[in-house]
Amino acid sequence: MRKDLVVFVVEGYNRYSIAALAGILDQEMAELPVAFVQSRELRARLDELAWQHRRVVLAFSFMSPQLPQLMPLLLALEDRPDNVILVAGGPHPSGEPVSTLRLGFDIVVMGEGEVTFPALLRRIFAGEDYDDLPGIAFLGGDGTLRRNRRGPWVELDSFPPYSIRHNKLAAIEITRGCPWGCSFCQTTFFLGGRMRYRSVEQILHWLQAARREVDMRFARFISADCFNYGSSDGRTPELAQVEKLLHGVSSLMGRENTFFGSFPSEVRPESVSREAIALVKRYAANDNIVIGAQSGSQRMLDAIHRGHTVEDVFNAAEIVAGAGLKCLVDFIFGMPGETAADRELTLAAIRRLTKIGATINSHFFYPLPGTPLAQTVAGPPDPETLRFLESLTLQKFETGRWKARLKTVDAMRLLPVSS
Repeated sequence: MRKDLVVFVVEGYNRYSIAALAGILDQEMAELPVAFVQSRELRARLDELAWQHRRVVLAFSFMSPQLPQLMPLLLALEDRPDNVILVAGGPHPSGEPVSTLRLGFDIVVMGEGEVTFPALLRRIFAGEDYDDLPGIAFLGGDGTLRRNRRGPWVELDSFPPYSIRHNKLAAIEITRGCPWGCSFCQTTFFLGGRMRYRSVEQILHWLQAARREVDMRFARFISADCFNYGSSDGRTPELAQVEKLLHGVSSLMGRENTFFGSFPSEVRPESVSREAIALVKRYAANDNIVIGAQSGSQRMLDAIHRGHTVEDVFNAAEIVAGAGLKCLVDFIFGMPGETAADRELTLAAIRRLTKIGATINSHFFYPLPGTPLAQTVAGPPDPETLRFLESLTLQKFETGRWKARLKTVDAMRLLPVSS
């Protein structure tokens, strides 16, 4: 008898989510065959996989900026075998279920997938209806959206951060959710306003297991603000909790293999303190800290509900640079309502930051689905800003990734969205 199969469609951008989803299936459906296929190879392999298995679920996880590069594959999958089902999850499908489904997906898993995704697979593979399953969306027979109530909030300790069985390791998600509700960001609206934490005990458990079984060498973390790990309100750092985490991880993995507050994490500027940076210097090996500034205009920071000041950004950069660490500062250009005066304030702030020794990481605004700014329009950046960024890049004060991001934003303007 042919077995069922789950195929994770893998790209570099979704390695963290795929690792976590695979770990969940290890725990919840250990007997289920699982494959990992690069998107560029998928269509060439799909007919054989469909012939070998009874049902095949192709599992996609992606954010909005990745959709343009997915479009050619989705077009190629329009003539897929009848026993192949496309399931999408992640921030973009959760915020844009209608347009995601109309791109050819059969089902969208909305929000957190730890409970919903394995429950959906069980019903699909059992040939059962999933119409009432919480946390999913699909198109009814008349082509209209069927959107069920959200699934349960997840406690991180209940689920693995990655798959040791399949050697799909990743940075460990140590916090989930955000209390700030920045209007451009999906985190609060996708994962909730209450910060939840993976306990130190569970973090050490999974690090030790991966180190023992598959020789995991480095400890990295995923958090919207590492310095607020363990905070009772998610806003006020409680550095005793941060030190407990870093002491335990550093003791297990070694200081030289521990990284905190650097990619794929970042920190909010007002949570940076000399005490927090001293903990990084003592227990971790990263040579940089990533700070989310987003604008040099206080008017814009207030408008997007950032909850910090421009001076907080300067103070954070001075503390980081003063401790001998590189300071990477994120900015977003072209947010709704941004005026020429706001842009000049941002450019002035960047000039001041580069004198401190910071490196800038530039982004261009695009309205992300599910956020308060979802229905706004992304305008093209002005020539002065582009010339300024080009000059910064040549001087090595800018990472240079803005050029690729600008092309992505241009491509995203051509994509369909729901009305």
